[in-house]
Amino acid sequence: MSGGGPAAGAAPRVLAAVVVPPHLSVSGGARAAEQLSAALRPRCEVTVASMMNGAGSAAAVHRLPVRSWLPPLLPWSRLPPRYRTLFYRSDIPRLLAPGAFDLVHLHNPMPALELERIARACRARGLPYVISTHGFNEVANGGTVYGFGRAGRLLWQQLVVAPVARAVRRAAGIFALSPADADIVAAMGFAGPVTPVPNGVALPGPADAAADRQALARLGIPAGSAPGTLTALFLANHTPNKGLPQLLEAFGRIERPFLLIIGGERRGGIGYDAAIAACRPGQRIVVTGRLSDAEVAAAFRRADLFVFPTLADTLPLVVLEAMAHGLPVVASRVGGIPYQLGGDCGLLVPPGDAGALAAAVEALAADPGRRRQAGAAARRRVADRFTWARAAEQALQGYGEALQGRPRPAAALLPTRPATLPATLPTPLSTTLPAGPADRRAH
Repeated sequence: MSGGGPAAGAAPRVLAAVVVPPHLSVSGGARAAEQLSAALRPRCEVTVASMMNGAGSAAAVHRLPVRSWLPPLLPWSRLPPRYRTLFYRSDIPRLLAPGAFDLVHLHNPMPALELERIARACRARGLPYVISTHGFNEVANGGTVYGFGRAGRLLWQQLVVAPVARAVRRAAGIFALSPADADIVAAMGFAGPVTPVPNGVALPGPADAAADRQALARLGIPAGSAPGTLTALFLANHTPNKGLPQLLEAFGRIERPFLLIIGGERRGGIGYDAAIAACRPGQRIVVTGRLSDAEVAAAFRRADLFVFPTLADTLPLVVLEAMAHGLPVVASRVGGIPYQLGGDCGLLVPPGDAGALAAAVEALAADPGRRRQAGAAARRRVADRFTWARAAEQALQGYGEALQGRPRPAAALLPTRPATLPATLPTPLSTTLPAGPADRRAH
């Protein structure tokens, strides 16, 4: 049965299907999906169906409740969450009632088998679907960055990469978060229209100093630091791809005074306590646990620098949030991060290189003026390029093309090379940074 498409002149009716493990307390992909859906509301009819049911989101969107479960009669409690994640199912296919929607917008690729199942249900009902590339860098590189052995890499290929690729190949359109994603979807066999739709972020409003002090006090973070003490912030799920061991190793090499705020909930197998115990006089590491929106904003305002040593990421929303708060960024040269930072918003380092990470942090710690310049450039870049209003306009264009079946001309795609490093990058780093991932492999 065909979805039929919208009547002439009518706004398209879109189901934003957010495929994400329901046990997560926060998901950048899910937050981005809901923020984009909220930005689209004035222009089209968007309904959100999320496997997280809006947890951790304050977006004003119309929702349908989603039920998620693991297949019965299997000993799921014996498996760590990272393995259970692969097998969650949902009742999103049931929501695809005939005539209810013109188009389905799939966000986030994990669990991949569920993404494929929803895509298959769309095809069975004659509904076109588009896919945003949240998490595609992690899909493409997960077999390496998650530390799997040969059997694990084979399972990753069969249970993650292959289902995502099958869904991608039959999509009516792909919404690429960054230029690097075009190579990934091409390697998956997609030959249709690719529309650039990056994440956006809202510029923060005025700070409430008293509320910030209260939020920081709840987290055990002092409201101020001694002169010469650098405050660095990391914020993400503590999953293996985020590079937390490299972060702790890098700060273990730094001799100057610092406060390192590690936002997010602790995860087994990471040496937090050993790193805390190894701190020198004047150094401190605080692991916050789960944060409220107010606590996140207070942490951004408290920091001098945002550090994000990820091993695999697509276009991390948290990097844009840090930039919106005027923070310079030290991050790994992976996925769309070079595109986010441009040439003057911070420093890029090779993924997994704790020495280069420490050197980049030291370089910015030693130069407050450079930090201020990079932070101001970061805020300007977000305001110019990464707004939800701009993303919504690009998504609407992609919806129209998907519904009409018109391919995008190749010249309309984003350039595939990432931005270059700033000319003022310190010599020791500039001589050790290799070409970015987008230059030498898919994504």
